[in-house]
Amino acid sequence: LSCRHYSRRGVCVPTCRFTHGETREFSQDGECFECHPECEHIEGSITCNGSGADTCTRCAHYRDGPHCV
Repeated sequence: LSCRHYSRRGVCVPTCRFTHGETREFSQDGECFECHPECEHIEGSITCNGSGADTCTRCAHYRDGPHCV
């Protein structure tokens, strides 16, 4: 089974929560994954581009080198 757009935990969805929603996501190989909890939610903009604390657009709290803490 393959999805037309994206998949979230095995369920086909039209889009990932890139810019809106309580939990922000990024996409890898058509699958939606949650951003790291230390990434700040930026309304209307991308919050992260990977799962690690070093992939946040902005930190919710503090930055230690490349990582949000």
